[in-house]
Amino acid sequence: MMITAAQLRAARGLLDWTRSELAKASGLSAETIKNIEHGVYAPQESTIAAIVNCFAQNNVEFMENDGVRRNAETVVIFHGPAGFRRFMDDVYESARLPSAQETGDKPIYVSNVDDKLFVDNLSEYATIHTARMNKLKNVKVRVLTGEQNYYVADDSSYIEYRWSGQTANVHVPFYVYGDKFAIIIFKETSEPRIVVISSALVAKTYREQFMILWDNSVDNSNAVKVENK
Repeated sequence: MMITAAQLRAARGLLDWTRSELAKASGLSAETIKNIEHGVYAPQESTIAAIVNCFAQNNVEFMENDGVRRNAETVVIFHGPAGFRRFMDDVYESARLPSAQETGDKPIYVSNVDDKLFVDNLSEYATIHTARMNKLKNVKVRVLTGEQNYYVADDSSYIEYRWSGQTANVHVPFYVYGDKFAIIIFKETSEPRIVVISSALVAKTYREQFMILWDNSVDNSNAVKVENK
C-alpha cells in the first residue's frame, strides 16, 4: 500500500507523536519521517511497511482516500528473529507503564513458554531484554510452566515461576501484556511467529483465566532450574 504525507501527519496527530517518537518506534530516522511528510522522499516498500506496522501496533490504521483511524481491536503478526525482537520491545514498553507493576491492573502473565526457545531465537538480545526488565521497579512477570524442572534464563529475577500440570497439554504458549494477547508459535513454523491481538476485553479474559490456574498451581522456587535442555 501507499501512504501520503497527509496521512502520516494525521496518524502522528492521533497518537500525539513527534517525528522523533515515531522514528524511535518504527526504527526509522526522524529525517526520513520529515522528508516523507514534506514530499521530498518517496518511501520504499520496506519503509512503508515499518510505518504501517508501527502504527498498527498502536491501534492506528491507514485507510483509502488519505484516511486514518483508530482501531480498538487489531491483529499484528511478527515474523522471524527480527519480528521476535520487535515483539519483545513491545512487551518491554508495556512493562514500563504503571499499570504493569505488581500493584497495577495490567500485569504481565505468561503461560507455557519455554525460556530455552526464547534464548535460542533471540540470541544475545535475550540478555539485553533480561537486563532491561530487571532494571524496572515493582514489575514481576508471572510465568506458568508445564514442567516442574525447567530452563530459566540467567538473572531473570523479574520473573516468578509456578508449575501447573494443567498447562502441560497446552501446546501454544501465550503472553498477556497491557491490552494485548499474544500467541507464540515456535515449533510449527521454520521461524518464530507471534500473533498479537490488541483487545482490552481479550486481555482481561485471559488474565482472569491465567489467575485461576495460578491460584491452583505450585510454587516453583525450589524446582530444578535446568541450564541445558
